[in-house]
Amino acid sequence: MRYMSSAGEYKVERPGRLIGRAARIGERLKWPMIGALSVTIVATIVRLIGPLIVRGGVDDGVTTGDKSVIISAGWIFIGLLAVQYIVTAISQWTVAYVGEQYLRQLRGAVFGRMLRLDMGFFSRSKSGVLVSRMTADIESLQEFASDGAVLALSNGLTVVGVAIALVLVDWQMALAVFAVVTALALVTTIFQKQARKAYDRVREWIGNVLGTLQEGITGVRVVQAFAQEASQATAFGRVNERHFEANMAAARAISWYFPVVAMLRIVALVASLAIGTARVIDGSMTIGTLVAFLLYLDWFFQPIINLSNVYNLLQSALAALSKLFGLIDQEVLIDERPGAFDLPQPVRGSVTFEGVDFSYVDDVPVLSNIDLEVAPGERLAVVGETGSGKSTIAKLAMRFYDPDRGTVAVDDVDLKDVTESSRVDALALIPQDGFLFSGTLRDNLVYARPDASDADVARVLATMGISDWVESLPEGLETEVRERGGRFSAGERQLVALARAFLADPDVIVLDEATSNLDPETEVKVEGALRALLADRTSIVIAHRLRSAERADRVVLVDGGSIIAEGTHSELAESSPKYRELVEVWQRGLS
Repeated sequence: MRYMSSAGEYKVERPGRLIGRAARIGERLKWPMIGALSVTIVATIVRLIGPLIVRGGVDDGVTTGDKSVIISAGWIFIGLLAVQYIVTAISQWTVAYVGEQYLRQLRGAVFGRMLRLDMGFFSRSKSGVLVSRMTADIESLQEFASDGAVLALSNGLTVVGVAIALVLVDWQMALAVFAVVTALALVTTIFQKQARKAYDRVREWIGNVLGTLQEGITGVRVVQAFAQEASQATAFGRVNERHFEANMAAARAISWYFPVVAMLRIVALVASLAIGTARVIDGSMTIGTLVAFLLYLDWFFQPIINLSNVYNLLQSALAALSKLFGLIDQEVLIDERPGAFDLPQPVRGSVTFEGVDFSYVDDVPVLSNIDLEVAPGERLAVVGETGSGKSTIAKLAMRFYDPDRGTVAVDDVDLKDVTESSRVDALALIPQDGFLFSGTLRDNLVYARPDASDADVARVLATMGISDWVESLPEGLETEVRERGGRFSAGERQLVALARAFLADPDVIVLDEATSNLDPETEVKVEGALRALLADRTSIVIAHRLRSAERADRVVLVDGGSIIAEGTHSELAESSPKYRELVEVWQRGLS
């Protein structure tokens, strides 16, 4: 029995509305769905004809001793089995095809939505939970699409068809069976309530398990450095234990329900056999009719049991849909406005902050009344202590966030009025860690400009002075960088990130101190590449090291979310006590 494995707190309200919304997403699959339903109906009808053939063979052949009737009934039954096999195979393939196509569309829609969400969403969300959305929740839907949907459709149609057949064969015995089914429905309702509560807890704790697991793996170096393996394992053990308890609560509900269903099935069978035998003896029912009724009865309860099993998969699928729709419903805060336009060409590259206020959390200001203008081609360094707000300035310049008040503009055009494609062409970010994607070195270099030719790539590498390094690699541009660029050192990853930005040819570069994590020798190489990249371009450098401030045309000092001083490095070292203090701390760190 499958238990739900998706993460997060869960309560599916109005499942009918949820299913309706899911159906609207798959509207393009309407005709394949109709085809799958039609084929499944045909398969069910073909199967239901079988007991009627058996009844005719028993009453008209066995009881009369007519072998020809028995042989004819046998051949017809075999033919029905062959047709049933073919149609059922087509039905299962068609239902699976529709389910997998639907999941492909849904998976793409969810991932596409996630990529459009703002940085604030990702800072608020646990990465383990987000990963579980695209893994555990999709897996739950896939289980239902590959197994549950076929069982639900075929068995649901079978239950309805058999119920009709029981009434047509003998309505009096059918009433006795339906009385037992009423008791089964009551028991099933109780089971569903218990199972739903248990599955709520399972879904809640699997997210915690994934989050704790990911945190432990990501921070394994810190764990080992402080010899906290036992403590970390204990923390994971506590979460794992709660997940185990939640699963066992679901197992307890299942452990009593299915034996009760089996018992009720036997009760219905014994009652039908007793009533039917008495009626055969008194001549009001033929033996063939009794045999057909008992065959239908067996086919009646088994699909009901199957549907009870499917209920677990359905609950899991509904819960997964609820969570995935929750992601799809996340508001895209940083989006292209209606009527947005491209930046006028050529882009000069001036960047202006005018009266900018910003906070990540309400009533907790990070930036206050920022007025800043960066001239075309100017290299501006933003300096300040940790938490002063300097990195937030870079995020606003890239429009990862919009200001709460004021405007951020390029060439005097508010970034909120600029098309996304034009903004991306004009601005580029080089983060502190030089992130690389799995694939080849060439794939990473042309990431922002997929149409770049080999000649374009070669020109950029030569201009940045890193052609020799690329040529020294075993496979050159076709070298696999591995996950997160693990094949390269931090400095080499940063060189690739700089070359990637150079190839994109932006007008404004925002750097989150591209050399802060590098050793001195590698820093020299990166600084050489930076000089080539930043030539004739506007740049905003978030300076964690004051060496970057020394090389800048102008420096702004940020403290407590406000700009408290600006000028050249030399000017601020003389005029600003706060800046002079930073210089002294930095110089002591070098000695």
